[in-house]
Amino acid sequence: MRLPPLPRCLTRLPIFTQVMGLCVFVLIISILINIALVVLMPPPKPSGYTLNEAARALSEGQVKLRNGRTLKTETLGSPPAFIREKPPHPFGENGFEQLMRQRLAQSLKVPESRVFIDGRPDFRRNRFGPDRMVFRPPDQGARGPGFQGVFVERAGRPSSQHPSGPPPDATPDGATLHRMREAFLINSLPPGFNEQITFPAFRAAMQLPDGRYRSLIPPRQFPEPWQVSLLLGFLLTAALIAPLAWLLSRRLTQPIAALAEGAAKLEFDRAAEPLKESGPAEVRRATQVLNAMQVRIRQHVESRTAVIAAIAHDLKTPLARLRLRIETLPAKERDKIAQDIAHMDSLIRSAMTFASADKMAQNVVRLDLSALAESLAEDMADLHNIETGPIEPGLTVMADSIAMKRILCNLFENAHRYAGGSRLSVQRDGDQVVVTLSDDGPGVPDEALEAVFEPFHRLESSRNRDTGGAGLGLSVARALAEAHQGTLTLRNRVTDGRVEGLDALLTLPLA
Repeated sequence: MRLPPLPRCLTRLPIFTQVMGLCVFVLIISILINIALVVLMPPPKPSGYTLNEAARALSEGQVKLRNGRTLKTETLGSPPAFIREKPPHPFGENGFEQLMRQRLAQSLKVPESRVFIDGRPDFRRNRFGPDRMVFRPPDQGARGPGFQGVFVERAGRPSSQHPSGPPPDATPDGATLHRMREAFLINSLPPGFNEQITFPAFRAAMQLPDGRYRSLIPPRQFPEPWQVSLLLGFLLTAALIAPLAWLLSRRLTQPIAALAEGAAKLEFDRAAEPLKESGPAEVRRATQVLNAMQVRIRQHVESRTAVIAAIAHDLKTPLARLRLRIETLPAKERDKIAQDIAHMDSLIRSAMTFASADKMAQNVVRLDLSALAESLAEDMADLHNIETGPIEPGLTVMADSIAMKRILCNLFENAHRYAGGSRLSVQRDGDQVVVTLSDDGPGVPDEALEAVFEPFHRLESSRNRDTGGAGLGLSVARALAEAHQGTLTLRNRVTDGRVEGLDALLTLPLA
């Protein structure tokens, strides 16, 4: 997908600057989204329940709360743990629990003695809360300036330690406790108090007529309404930022992908164009280095070709003089020397072809590879024992005809030399043409399937020209194939663990 262009000044910034800008942009957008959620979203529903909901749950067994959760109960044969293990309150009767018990008993229409409430704060749910609570009586001044109230530890018991070091006997008197209870017991409450006020989740139980206890099971605390809102904010932030981050990341990686694609198509002939310098500073610098490397490699290839050409040219003159001088020798010696001269001439031509493979791929034309392969196989059939298999007609490639003939001739000669003959087939495979030459010879060891393409490498190590060539035939064939954007590989044909022959596969792109 092609993205709309950005201003040139932005695309040429260093990658570090672009990545940092992307991170800052994402951070700002996420903060703005969360601020909008906090400001615009309605307040979450309370996580507790009302006295009426608690009464219905105790009478009916369970009830659906307004926040969507279900308040359930359990029936026990003995008092619940919060009744058995409830520690004594430091001020005697807890006014809040007394109020709740009265209201629940009225709603359930049962005596107060059969209703039990545990309204103590659950410190375990407040990991970051204080370690103690302080209750300050209204007449604090009567205790003197050093008295700050009665402190209650997490266990719910009075603490004998006071931050300011009050006297050990500084405890509330009966009048103070009475006023504190009166502050909690509000008899003139509105009629809708039981339905309108949502209390944090508290524990309550009712003793049934048969002596058993029905106890509330507070709903699960996760996720809380505020947690739901927070998770929703995270999801919404991710949903809005992900497309923007994808677009910016795609735009950031486009120059790198273009550089990789250009490097893969890098060529070393003089007609090859240098890579276009574009994108961030680091990518432009890498492009400059690749272009400089392309020039150096091209110069190296040209100098190598020039050296080999000069050597071959200089060798041709001595070889020509040798051919003239051996004419005066006896026939037996003359024939042996002539064979040596012909072998040296063949080596020189092979080396020249290997060095100039790139130049042979410059004069490419639309070539009917099916017709060329079939015609060449028929011409060399008697000499190299070639059979013609299935050949799909009309398969064309962009190639140099001389180079294609050289590749096929090398393969025909190798198959005849080591296997006694071969079978030719030409088929289409997607957008490629596959020329397969199969033989029934002994094959090639798996570890040598790639080594045989190295220059001057021979499986037959004696270097006898009667049992093998110079070791350049396959090297030249692969160099020519790669110069035409193709491949040349070998593979053993195995059946039931036994090698039955060798397949040479020449693959070229369709024109």
